[in-house]
Amino acid sequence: MSETPPLAPAGTPSPPPLPGFLGAWRGVWLLTWKAQLAWRRLPARLAVLLVLPVLVFITTRAPASWGRWEANSFGSSLGRRLSRSGIRLPPDKQNELNSIVADEYAQATAKWREQPGESAEARRQRWRTEVDACGDMILARARKVVEGPAFAVFKSVEEEQRRNLEGWGRTASFYHWLVDFYLLLIVPLACVRNCGALIRDELHAETLGFLTTRPVSRARLLLVKYLSQVGWLELLLMVQTLLLFASGAARDIPALGVLLPLALAVQCLAIPAWSALGVLLGQLTSRYMAAALVYGGVIEMGIGRIPTNINTLSLLRHIKTLLSQNAALQGLYDWPQGRVLTAILALVVAPVLFMAVSALLFTYVEYHHAAEMQK
Repeated sequence: MSETPPLAPAGTPSPPPLPGFLGAWRGVWLLTWKAQLAWRRLPARLAVLLVLPVLVFITTRAPASWGRWEANSFGSSLGRRLSRSGIRLPPDKQNELNSIVADEYAQATAKWREQPGESAEARRQRWRTEVDACGDMILARARKVVEGPAFAVFKSVEEEQRRNLEGWGRTASFYHWLVDFYLLLIVPLACVRNCGALIRDELHAETLGFLTTRPVSRARLLLVKYLSQVGWLELLLMVQTLLLFASGAARDIPALGVLLPLALAVQCLAIPAWSALGVLLGQLTSRYMAAALVYGGVIEMGIGRIPTNINTLSLLRHIKTLLSQNAALQGLYDWPQGRVLTAILALVVAPVLFMAVSALLFTYVEYHHAAEMQK
């Protein structure tokens, strides 16, 4: 018969319990969030966060300056066109024309208000009406100042300016920064860059072998690293979004209070999906950023634009479906309407699928430092 193992002497400390999911998450948190929030990193982090809001503030014009900027643009175009045509206007007539244009644009600016809840087509039609009325008044007043070839040049410049104004919303620059550059480009690349490195950085530092010897399964280790990084990205990019909207508010962009909750909700759904894609690409290749660009070109820019059900593979399409619920964005972009519930479901299911494949790869594939660095 086997002997009973001797009892441990009184006062001997018991061995520490094996770390569970929360313990593993706490360890990864100490290696991610705590390092990111170090005081020495905060100035550089804040400077990076302020770059885009400053650019938005500089390139977005406040309503008070709309008319003045458009009048200056008109005056510059008129001067160049008259010079090319060999027509010289007396300074008093040139100043009077400039005054007419500035006055009419100022009045049009004072009357224009973007109305929350207005349909995209109604806004476009109202904008065209305002532009046509302003242009007709400018021509009527200018006809009393100049005539003949000079008036013909003036009229051609006004018609060109009218076409430009009809195709350009005065708040479009802010929305292009927010949607095209930030939500649809910077956010996906930031997620892929940060989460694609979760395993690749360990391989590069030759610390993956140390991590995988801990009493935590590989799948659990990958999951907690992913969740910790997603939590950090959610916090960081939420601050970035709030700064962008603060910049827009400083330029008096209308109806931002309606758009902000939608933008934050869409971003909250998109970050886990893009981050999970980054984890998967990081599992497959060390050149995960290049792979992300190929994925974007083939899936997002290619398949996502095919007018069949296969375009549901595109994450960007679902993000646009959710953003199109805002009247101002839909009026500017005129995206194809999709089902909101389908878009939400796709953005919830995508990270689950990406992480399931990543966990399988990480569990059953043996990584060798030299071989992986050559991929």
